[in-house]
Amino acid sequence: MTSVLLVDDHPVFRRGLAALLRSAEYEIVGEAASGTEAVEAALSHRPDLIVMDLGLPGLHGARATARIIAELPDTRVVVVTAFDDDGAVREALSAGASGFVLKDAPGDEILAALAAAQSGARLLGSGVPLPGETSSERADLGLTPREQEVARFIERGLGNAAIARRLGISEKTAANYVSTILAKLHARTRHDAAEVLREHPAE
Repeated sequence: MTSVLLVDDHPVFRRGLAALLRSAEYEIVGEAASGTEAVEAALSHRPDLIVMDLGLPGLHGARATARIIAELPDTRVVVVTAFDDDGAVREALSAGASGFVLKDAPGDEILAALAAAQSGARLLGSGVPLPGETSSERADLGLTPREQEVARFIERGLGNAAIARRLGISEKTAANYVSTILAKLHARTRHDAAEVLREHPAE
């Protein structure tokens, strides 16, 4: 069973998160309410995954993340926070976070971020800005404006059903867009497509 450490200074949120994760058969091995406690608990429990808030008392969540990953490089950290600005995302990812989800995201999005982190991928939840993201076209990749919208969600790690919900289209239509994008990018998988997109950021 995958072990998880929960880090958040709001006990009510931690309880709700713990219930969600236990329902998905994760094992909660510890909880922490500050950045310093997070580092200590991580070194003590050596969890597979850590769910990390950013706005913590004392040591900021991003700095706690960096310290933990320096000591436990195999531990994956997924940020679940209320901060949704580009700077917060950039700081968390630079610290080594494997995912970034907003606190008001549906439970399945948090679980998807954890699953992605476990598999070595990175997922940014809906509403989370990609660092440096702009509305400019990726003209060099030959994507239409609608395909660019879908491509941003592929880059964030969302599946077809999630993309369909975000854009108000059917899952089949979303799948068709994804197939077209993969073909245009000469990518065999969604992961390969995401790598291509990161190599050609919107300007």
